[in-house]
Amino acid sequence: MAHTKPAPGGWEARIILQLDQREVRVATVAKVIHSYNRLAGKVGEFASHSRTLEARSREQGERMLESFQHNSSGLGNSSGGNMRGSSLAQQRIADLEREVEALKEERTVLYRSQGTNAQRLLDLSDQMRENDDRMRQQELEISDSHEALRRTNSKINDMQDTLKEKDGTIQILQDEMSALQLEIAQIEERCGRLQAENDDLVRRWLKKMNDEAEKVNDVTHELELIKRKSAALSPRLGMAAAFEDDHYFGLSPISVRHGGSVAPRSAVGKIDARMEELHSIALTSNGELLAVGGQSSTVKVFDAATGDSVYSLTGCLKGVNHVEISSDNSMLLAASSDHTARIWKLDTGRHWKSLTGHIGSVVTAKFNIDGSRVFTYSQDRTVKVWDTQRGLCIKTLFTVSSCHDIAILDSEGRRLVTAHMDNSIRIWDTVSGKKLQEAAIHKEQVMSVWANRTGTRVLTNSCDGTLKFVDTATMDVLTVMSASGYRPSRNWARASLSPDERYAMAGSIDGKLYVWDVNSGDLVRSLDIHKSAVCDSLWDPTGARVYSAEKGRYIMMLQ
Repeated sequence: MAHTKPAPGGWEARIILQLDQREVRVATVAKVIHSYNRLAGKVGEFASHSRTLEARSREQGERMLESFQHNSSGLGNSSGGNMRGSSLAQQRIADLEREVEALKEERTVLYRSQGTNAQRLLDLSDQMRENDDRMRQQELEISDSHEALRRTNSKINDMQDTLKEKDGTIQILQDEMSALQLEIAQIEERCGRLQAENDDLVRRWLKKMNDEAEKVNDVTHELELIKRKSAALSPRLGMAAAFEDDHYFGLSPISVRHGGSVAPRSAVGKIDARMEELHSIALTSNGELLAVGGQSSTVKVFDAATGDSVYSLTGCLKGVNHVEISSDNSMLLAASSDHTARIWKLDTGRHWKSLTGHIGSVVTAKFNIDGSRVFTYSQDRTVKVWDTQRGLCIKTLFTVSSCHDIAILDSEGRRLVTAHMDNSIRIWDTVSGKKLQEAAIHKEQVMSVWANRTGTRVLTNSCDGTLKFVDTATMDVLTVMSASGYRPSRNWARASLSPDERYAMAGSIDGKLYVWDVNSGDLVRSLDIHKSAVCDSLWDPTGARVYSAEKGRYIMMLQ
């Protein structure tokens, strides 16, 4: 009996296998019964043959005996021949008797074999009955399985009907998607044309603004010459005129104090950055140049001592969120809302590299100590590590939570700290991309983080109105600084440490600048010098002068 081979491992396969095994056992029993029947037939034949031989032997013996007796009474001359005939007859009888004995022995063996086969037949009959019982049980199971299979097939049919309906729905959705893709392609084509027109307009606008900036710089330079001549003729008149000028007023020379950094007491000058909104400032390591970034797409560089404009660096397509200068004063780095970070050479003012790869606004960007690496954070929630010379991204860290600022903790940039909106700071291994430490140290989002020179301490500034000085090894808070009336701006509120780590400084949303003692956490003083929210402030490398930027375009210089 041939069976259709089902799917391997199914219940049908097990049942068919059991049926095949039963058929093999039945065939074996049938062979045994057939052999037994043949054996019984042969035994019968041998028994009949043996009886026939015995009857023939007796008859022949009797005839030969009668012949012998008859011949023994005859003539003497024939006695020799009769004796020879009698010997032959006896020899024949002996052979027949031996043959009968052999047949009897063979019949005995056949009877024994018949008994053995009869016992085997009984055993096989018992086994067949057991197999029949099992088969009946399996047939019941097969019946149940067929019923389950029928129900399963019914479910499959229902599912197939549902699948056909869904296929129809999918086809409709695919048709709609094709129509939408066609519409998107048309929109993208229009966007491409508009983008090209916009790029052309931006280039023309940048060219016009650069031309105007050059004209303003020339006028400013001439005005400065006039002021210096006036100051030489009348120092008192020159000082008064300088204090009334909205662009810049006279600076006292920086005197290096050997006692370390000082807490600023008063303004000694200001620079008009000529931007509608400022976001970030940076100083060269020698304190000679001041870089300013803001809502404008142009980064401006000023002489930190005189306030004169040195460069207007173009290249960004949108506003600048952060500026940074390399420690060797050779490069300026800007993080822009156009999803890129850009590098200019400070000795020539020429654009050098564009670091592209983020899909969101770049919030902040930092150099490592030798400028070989750049670290950027974007609103796409990634920190990217860049090879400065090649301009290529070599590592991407996923911060999960949004953050406002980053700081480098060692000279190579192998560790950095991020300030997050979930009230935490996190320390990362930039080589492996793994998070090393995490601590929720504030009650509200952390707006900025500033690392000391060794990377063992960081200063954080939070919307909860506190600054905290934190040990990066244990994440313990060493000092908490706060003040009545201090409220940092939610968007731009960077705090800074003095070069000797004695003071911490941050600006408030009401325009006041606050200075604290880092060791005690006490407020040293507050200065009401700005007309709008303070976005950034820092000490110069000597610690003797402070630069404080307000959102409303002015940078104050204090000592």
